[in-house]
Amino acid sequence: MHRIFLAPNIGNFRVEMGKIRAVRLYRHAAKKVPAYKDFLKKHDFAGPYITTSEVTLNDLPEMDKASYIKPYSLVDKLYDAKLPKTGIMFDESSGSSGTPTSWVRGRKERRFTQRIMQVAFREYIDKRSPIVINTFSMGAWATGLNTTISLLGVGRVKSIGPDIRKVIDTLNELGNDFDYAIAGYPPFLKQLADSKEIDWSKFRISAIYGGEGISEAMRDTLLEKYSDVVGSYGASDLEINIGHETPFSIALRKAIIQDKGLREALLKQNRGIIPMIFQYNPYDYLMETNEKGELVITICRLQNLSPRIRYNIHDLGHVMDFYELKKTLKAHGHADLLKRAELDFAVMFHYGRSDLSVDYNGAVVGPEEVKQIVNSKREYADRIEGFRLISYEDAEAHKHLLIAIELEEGAKMPKADSDALLAHIVASLQDSNLDFKSAHRTSPLKPELRVYEYHTGIFDAQHQKLKNDYVWNIDHKRAVDEGILKK
Repeated sequence: MHRIFLAPNIGNFRVEMGKIRAVRLYRHAAKKVPAYKDFLKKHDFAGPYITTSEVTLNDLPEMDKASYIKPYSLVDKLYDAKLPKTGIMFDESSGSSGTPTSWVRGRKERRFTQRIMQVAFREYIDKRSPIVINTFSMGAWATGLNTTISLLGVGRVKSIGPDIRKVIDTLNELGNDFDYAIAGYPPFLKQLADSKEIDWSKFRISAIYGGEGISEAMRDTLLEKYSDVVGSYGASDLEINIGHETPFSIALRKAIIQDKGLREALLKQNRGIIPMIFQYNPYDYLMETNEKGELVITICRLQNLSPRIRYNIHDLGHVMDFYELKKTLKAHGHADLLKRAELDFAVMFHYGRSDLSVDYNGAVVGPEEVKQIVNSKREYADRIEGFRLISYEDAEAHKHLLIAIELEEGAKMPKADSDALLAHIVASLQDSNLDFKSAHRTSPLKPELRVYEYHTGIFDAQHQKLKNDYVWNIDHKRAVDEGILKK
């Protein structure tokens, strides 16, 4: 039955059925999941409804990690508070809290994830039957473990984690009679592309990335070595492959960069960046945008052991029905892009995180973490006016993490002190943020720290705002314009 809803040219029907499934899920969970029943009691709401003209979750309360995942036990978030005795897989994520959160997946939902992965990457897996080299972090970490489990059902997988030496040895051992697909975080894929030990002309290797976005400049750089570069959007809180890039979504993103009129027509959030663009199946996922511009996601299947209903992972974005997008493209002279669309799946525009964080080699680092670390050392805090976390690209499309420090008026910070401050920040992040610890261990590009005197450089008058601008995610051009990199 599920395969019917993967058929082309049924987009609107798929959307409406997804909404009906979401309402059905709510009704079921409200009766059967102890944590959700208690969660709903704490909120006033009218609730979802289905009429002949509209299907909506209406004003159902949003849930997130702080309001739902952390307050309730893992078992209470399951149907009838029962953990099945067989077929259960646990994985975990750390995020920025430092305390791992466990997630539980049942046999049926893993099977659905496998199907979705198969649809998402059929051009690179089904049609080519490559050997997939999984370089996401291994162990119990959600992304690495779930990527292996999901792809095992549709292909041949070797899971080695983010180890360049092992990737090179694997390619040399298995040889060039096979196609390959390497799955990993963008910084690692870039490091691998820079390796002089691989004769790229002898191999056909696709790159499948996740964990953070890339610029089109980065994609172009990677395509100098990889035959294809395609991304996946997901979250350990939800599922690892909610949306994925397609030839259509990649072409659409390039068109948005080049055409200001199209950009103004499609982008609803003035964030100063070009969003990642993914397609997703609205039969499986109901995506909404709240008043803060954050994505709110419902996984519409009853088979998931722990339901997610209007779950907010605090990512900024909005979605668009395929047929609505189709009209806009035709109105702006881009009907040719539609030839690249194999499925009329909905489109998601993803701008990054709303909680003012940056990605570092797949780990999430937030300004509040850094602020607390800096303030914990009085000898540094007394000299610092403010700071900014900056993720920037260099000329070769490597992503760097820069901690920019603004000194108080008249204060000084010798290099020995700034080096000691950076070491303190990195060590503290490693202690408190397990994802960062793993990312720092595997990345050759270590965090940087740069000191600016009071109201100079990126902290000068023209950069002053009413609210502190704690985070920048910028490309190479902007990094040069801001003086972070030399021309």
